[in-house]
Amino acid sequence: MQRRGVGALALLLLLPLAAACTDDPEPGATPVVETSAGTLRGLAHDGIRSFRGIPYAAAPVGDLRWAEPQPAEPWDGERDATAYGSACLQSTYSALGPVPTTVKDASEDCLFLNVNRPQDDSEDLPVMVYLHGGGFMIGTGGDDLSNAPPLVRRGVVLVTLNYRLGRLGFFAHPALRGDVANFGLLDQVAALEWVRDNIAEFGGDPDNVTLFGSSAGGMSVNALMASPRAEGLFHRAISQSGLGREPSQTLAAARRASGLRGATLADLRGLDAETVMEAPLNVFTGDVPLVDGGVLPASVAAVFAAGDEAEVPYLVGTTDLEFPDSVLEGRGSEPAQLRADLAGAAERALVAAYGSAEAYEKHFFSDAVFTEPARFLAAAHAERAPTYLYRFSIASPATLESVGGAVHSSDIAYAFGTTSDARAETIGDYLVAFATTGDPNHDGAPEWPTPDGGALLGLTVDGPVAVAVDPWRRRLDAVQRLSEAR
Repeated sequence: MQRRGVGALALLLLLPLAAACTDDPEPGATPVVETSAGTLRGLAHDGIRSFRGIPYAAAPVGDLRWAEPQPAEPWDGERDATAYGSACLQSTYSALGPVPTTVKDASEDCLFLNVNRPQDDSEDLPVMVYLHGGGFMIGTGGDDLSNAPPLVRRGVVLVTLNYRLGRLGFFAHPALRGDVANFGLLDQVAALEWVRDNIAEFGGDPDNVTLFGSSAGGMSVNALMASPRAEGLFHRAISQSGLGREPSQTLAAARRASGLRGATLADLRGLDAETVMEAPLNVFTGDVPLVDGGVLPASVAAVFAAGDEAEVPYLVGTTDLEFPDSVLEGRGSEPAQLRADLAGAAERALVAAYGSAEAYEKHFFSDAVFTEPARFLAAAHAERAPTYLYRFSIASPATLESVGGAVHSSDIAYAFGTTSDARAETIGDYLVAFATTGDPNHDGAPEWPTPDGGALLGLTVDGPVAVAVDPWRRRLDAVQRLSEAR
């Protein structure tokens, strides 16, 4: 894929997250937990207990900039854990201009996580670790939507976290020795190690950890499934709109393309952090994640195709219309150019597979970048472990009328239960069942099929519908042929 037009897409994974809970402390409730680094005093609110701003690794500053995360320093006495820690520095630059972010408090010292559990004394609860989206450029685990009481009250321990973003999180340069460039992914690994070592103190089962995320968070889930560094640290995985066939630069190529060619390691670590974050990072052209060898041995698609990914139950899917033309245009992209970049000489055959130019123009970009890759990952992984594929198409009548489908990230509120839509209850039941047993099926729910022949569960405005024969199969087969011919 060429950089023209596609660079704008880094802006498209940056949908802001809205606040979702009242956060009013419950009278007299000050829960205390002992961790390996010291004692934490949290807060009780909205029927849950929360512990916020917990350092899971040392600050990645000074000699630890562009280094593997190191253990956090222990503390004496009780540490206040009632406020979120600083978010990681946000990138304000893309190839087409400024990137919007709603994060106010950001710092290079940002490796914090948050733990939320039900307001009772139950133990051995399933653990769900959430990786936020934002194109690896913006975002935080310290917000009220992703620390959602409705999900926690279903009987899970919910962990959210920050990880290094932009070129502070994903960077290769000749002065950086070794085979690691995905520092942000290693932060996620360090957080999972913290969960393994400490989550029992919060009532969670360290042998039942579900890793989940949307957009760049879903990409991270897929990458950690492909990374030997995360082996054994999670036991189920959920990837929402996590791409799957994105290109990945090699470490050698990334080093050749890096700027400041004559800089020493001391020079690099002396750079102003805000300046570093101005360097562009594009998830669609191979900038992230990088095939560095030490964290990611090959592209996600190659690892799944070889059957070398983590052998854990896997739930994967997309919305039915991730990025319609109106959204692309609103972000400064040219939809026709994006389609041309992707389709190349195959455009006529693709239009025939879609049945009309109108259907091709409406769906091809989303199918090529999201829908077909999710189907591919599901089919590949189903050879190794239980796998479940979904397609989310719930949208308001006004959105369906104006756009024609459910857009990117619109399923997040349903996963967390932060929408008043009653259909979120059904979706939450599936996800918690999956986190508990590795199988989303449970009593009273429509059967979720395994992805044999592309079978999936449609999460529709009329409720869950098992789809044995995908009506999109012909066109997705054409997209698959295009992808595999590259």
